[in-house]
Order: sequence, then structure tokens, then C-alpha cells
Amino acid sequence: MKHFKLLAVIFLLVVLAGNAFAGDKEDVQATINNIDNAFNSHKFKSYFDAFTDDYTVFTAGGTPLRYDASAWKNFIESTASLEYVNYSQQDNVIQVYNGDAAVVSGYYIFKTKAKGGKLNTETGRASTFMVKKNGKWLIAHMHYSKMF
Repeated sequence: MKHFKLLAVIFLLVVLAGNAFAGDKEDVQATINNIDNAFNSHKFKSYFDAFTDDYTVFTAGGTPLRYDASAWKNFIESTASLEYVNYSQQDNVIQVYNGDAAVVSGYYIFKTKAKGGKLNTETGRASTFMVKKNGKWLIAHMHYSKMF
């Protein structure tokens, strides 16, 4: 009986710990959705508030590692001049580690249209590394690659 109680307590702790991390996956996905919405609605302050101060980016265009936040900021803010812009990330797989780090892997669709121009669509893969700081999920690194 003593062993049964011990096993029951261990089982309960494992289930509770798993449930705690399960909520993190939903929080990470909600953060990704909020970031996409902020970008698409040109709320750039909200967009950049979701990044660590030292974030890095590999873009799909084969550019070198962007560790200069101002270069990424200039690119993002330049999309405000477009007639239409929409970014979405889908089919995400979210892996949470220790409740304070997460990897999000999925596919992206990026649509743009210059004023008077044609609609351009780019698709590819997206990987995002996130960290939890002060209870908030933040992007530390993004990596985009085009599909073959």
C-alpha cells in the first residue's frame, strides 16, 4: 500500500507538470498570432515589443544573419508603404523546454502588393526560437527559408 501511495503521488506530479507546460504551447501560439496581427495591421511598436533586445534573423532571401536590429526594423516598417501586406504562419509544431524556451516550426505565407502592382506570394518554412522573460514569450531568433 505504501508503494501504491508513492506511485500515485509521482503520477499526480507528472500529470500536473505536463499540464503546466501544455499551457505554454497555447501561450506561444497566441504570441505568434499576436505578432502576425501586429505586423499585418502596421502596429510596429507592438510587433517589436515581442522581441528580445538581442534577437537575430535569417531571412528567406539568402541574406546573412541579421543581428542588426535596425536593419530588420527598417525592412518591417517599409512594408507600411505597400498597398497590401499579409503574413501568416501555419501548421506550427511547438516544443517547450523547461517552461522558458520554445521552438516553433511551421510554414509561412507572405503576400505583398505595391500600389498599382500585382500580388506577390512567397511561401516557405519558418522556425522561431522564443524565450520567456518576466512571464512573457519573446522572439530571440527567426529563420525563414523558401520551399524548393
